[in-house]
Amino acid sequence: MDISVVIVTRNRAKYLAGALLSLAAQDFDGQRFEVIVGDNGSTDATGDVAASHAKTFANFHHFHDPRPGQIVGWHTALAQAQGEVVAFIDDDTRPEPGWLDAIHAVFTDADVGLATGPITPEFETEVPNWRKSMILDYQGGVWSAHWGLLDFGTNRIEIPAAFVWGRNFIARRSAMLAAGGFHPGGMPSHLFHFTGDGDMGAGKAIEGLGHKVIYDPGLAVTNIFQAHQNETDEIQRWIYGEGLVTSYVLMRRLAAGHSHAPSGSLADLVPEAIAAYNVDLDRIGHGYLTSLDDLPGDLRTVMETAGRQGFEAHQQHFRTDAAFREWVLRPDYLDIDRCYVHPDLL
Repeated sequence: MDISVVIVTRNRAKYLAGALLSLAAQDFDGQRFEVIVGDNGSTDATGDVAASHAKTFANFHHFHDPRPGQIVGWHTALAQAQGEVVAFIDDDTRPEPGWLDAIHAVFTDADVGLATGPITPEFETEVPNWRKSMILDYQGGVWSAHWGLLDFGTNRIEIPAAFVWGRNFIARRSAMLAAGGFHPGGMPSHLFHFTGDGDMGAGKAIEGLGHKVIYDPGLAVTNIFQAHQNETDEIQRWIYGEGLVTSYVLMRRLAAGHSHAPSGSLADLVPEAIAAYNVDLDRIGHGYLTSLDDLPGDLRTVMETAGRQGFEAHQQHFRTDAAFREWVLRPDYLDIDRCYVHPDLL
C-alpha cells in the first residue's frame, strides 16, 4: 500500500460525500491506496454516506468513536493505516485530479517527511471586502490561515512546516510516528480548553527531525469555505482558540525547560516567560492580518480581546486542574485509550 487517505468528520455528511466523490475520481491504481473515514461521534447520516461509498474503493475503512476531539480519529486512523504515506484531509476538502499521483511522486524522495500543495477556497456565500486583510504574502505567493488559502506558485519548493495544514496535511507515516503524531485539535465548544496546536505541533515536530517539508503544485485541493450564521462569533472562536493554543505551547515549552519542576509550579513562571518569549497577549492572532483598519468595529474588538481571553482561560484550567495539566504536558497522544483519562473527556 502506497498511500492512506484519512478523513475525520462529525455530523457533516453532505461534505463527506463530496470528499469521497473527489477521491473516487482520482486516476490512481485503486490497489495502491486506501481511504479511512473516522467518524468522531456523528448523529447524522455520516455512517450511511460512508457505507454507500465503501464499494467505490478497493480499500475502504470506516470507524465510529464518539470520544471528543479530532485526534481520536486522526490517531485511530494512523494506527490502522497501511500506507507508507498518510494524507489527512478535511471532509470539506476536494483533491484535484492527479493529487494522488503527485503524492506518490513527491515522496519518492526519501528525505521528504511532510508535504502540501495549493489550497483554493470555494465560498458558499459572498465574501466581504474586509476579508482581503487576511491575505498575506510569502515568497511571491499568498496565504490565508482563516480562508484556507495557499498558493506558492508553480514550482516545487521547500517551505516551513507552519504552512502545512490539516485540510491538506500529507506525511510519511514513519516520520509522523517518530514525531509523536498530532496534538489536540477540533474540540467541541464545551471542551474547547482541551485544544492544543493540532496539526501545527505535528508539522513542526516532523520538521525538527530534519525531514524536508515540500510544497508541490500537483498536491492541489479545493476547500469549501462554509457559510456561518454569525461572522463575529466565528472570528471570536478562532482568535479565542489561538489564545488557548498560545498558552498550550507556552506551558509545554516551560515544562521542557524545567523538567524537574512540579507541573503545578509552572504557572508561576508564566509572567517571566511572556516577557522572555515576547508574547503580546493583546495581539494574539494579529499575525494573520495585514491590518485591523479594514475590520468592522465589532470584529476589531474581537481581534483585540479574544486572544487574551482564551489564554487566560487555559491558564486558569492549568493552575486548578491537575488532570488537565497532565493532558497538556503529555509527551504524545498516540495511544487514545491511555491519554483519554480526564473525566471531562470520558
